[in-house]
Amino acid sequence: MHNIGIDFDNTIVVYDNVFHKYALRAGLISPEVKKNKQAVRDAIRLLPRGNDKWTELQGLVYGKYMDEAEPTEGVEDFFRACKKNSFRVSIISHKTVYPAMGPRVDLQAAAKKWIEDRDFLSKLGLKKSDIIFEKTLSGKLARITGRKCTHFIDDLAEVLGHPDFPEGVKKILYSSNPGKNIPDDITCFEDWNAIEKYFFS
Repeated sequence: MHNIGIDFDNTIVVYDNVFHKYALRAGLISPEVKKNKQAVRDAIRLLPRGNDKWTELQGLVYGKYMDEAEPTEGVEDFFRACKKNSFRVSIISHKTVYPAMGPRVDLQAAAKKWIEDRDFLSKLGLKKSDIIFEKTLSGKLARITGRKCTHFIDDLAEVLGHPDFPEGVKKILYSSNPGKNIPDDITCFEDWNAIEKYFFS
């Protein structure tokens, strides 16, 4: 039986529109910047104290404005398919409790509230015990082992390729732009429709 672990940020949830909205409102970018998290980040980092301003914006988006983030296209259908086929699914993510800068908001609590508000518990088959946020990457990797995942889906190749990534777990990269030099043991998909076909076709 498949036992699938899934990362949270930029895998289950996307922030492109939220980052663009509040960066524009704060005067950190021009309207011409694409509604894309990386494009917004790159533009802000060119400013004086750009790294600090980006860090502050991250804290606001992942905390105060978390409820405005959106599910990644197709991810809810994937969860429904997993529920229908009795696959075990866990959300296992590396997320600090408080932002490095800005208002002191519990980021893990904000993320869990988003998951509940989006009906991942009531309609998509998750239990509260299936939602795991770890303060460190090492904690995340240990949880993948502890949950006995058969597969893990992440948007970061460096996580899947980490020396401590648990052996025997099938590595799945969710990325529209995976880049070059992706190790052979990582399977890449550009969208959730393709991931769903991989498991259920």
